Amino acid sequence: MFDLTTAEFARLNELGEAEAWANYYLCAPPEFAREIRLKVQSIGSVKITAIPGIDFNIFNRIIGLGVGTPATEAMLDQAIAMLQDAGVKTLCVQLSPLAEPAQLVDWLKTRGFTHGSNWAKMIRDNAPAPAVQTDLRVEAIGREQAGILTEVAITAFGMPPQLRHLVGGCVGKPGWHHYVGFDGEQPVSAAAMFVSGEVCWLGFGSTLTSHRKRGGQAAMFARRIQDGLALGCKWFITEAAEDTPESPNPSYHNMLRAGFRLAYLRPNYVRKATLIPG
Repeated sequence: MFDLTTAEFARLNELGEAEAWANYYLCAPPEFAREIRLKVQSIGSVKITAIPGIDFNIFNRIIGLGVGTPATEAMLDQAIAMLQDAGVKTLCVQLSPLAEPAQLVDWLKTRGFTHGSNWAKMIRDNAPAPAVQTDLRVEAIGREQAGILTEVAITAFGMPPQLRHLVGGCVGKPGWHHYVGFDGEQPVSAAAMFVSGEVCWLGFGSTLTSHRKRGGQAAMFARRIQDGLALGCKWFITEAAEDTPESPNPSYHNMLRAGFRLAYLRPNYVRKATLIPG
């Protein structure tokens, strides 16, 4: 697909996302990061992120394992230990189906991990952004408007209020570009992108319940793609929960309409940590 080798395809999808999320966490104000015990660690290109007080996969995970460099059992055990030492309750390994070696799944199962949900990894080349019609106004924002974006995202995602400093920490930082959608003067949607070289990761797309189905996120995708192309990006990557008949995902369909294709379904392998009382 896209005239890439399997290894290149895996690195593009996994390491681009891993770099964006690691950078996002590292943008958090230092005092706040200490307060919530936020940690970002690396083993080569593998990223390990932890916020132990929030028992949710996206905050506590291992990403990029077996991509770029084949994994070893020692590497896996080291990454697991990092999450356990941080006090994470539920460990999550997001494993690309292109990761090496093939025995990785068996290694996870012997360590007590089970296959949970899947994420759809999406990819797009540098084709022009699609034309989108919406009655919302999309604007690029800077640091002075970080609070506006933060309130929209916190409300739309139903995130814990204490994460305000994390959500807004990367606004205005190098590589980051943020957008807010307005209905008149009311901010109702938000989105971000992280640019690293020729790769653009798109994330944090969110719209208030009251303003959904009005083309806001479609417009956000189009604007980010347009701006990414202007910055010289050749590849656009993002992800969403798997779309199934039982649990349809509107975000996934917005991505398809924006020109993304399904790269692959990436499983989440999860395990409850065995914590030693201290």
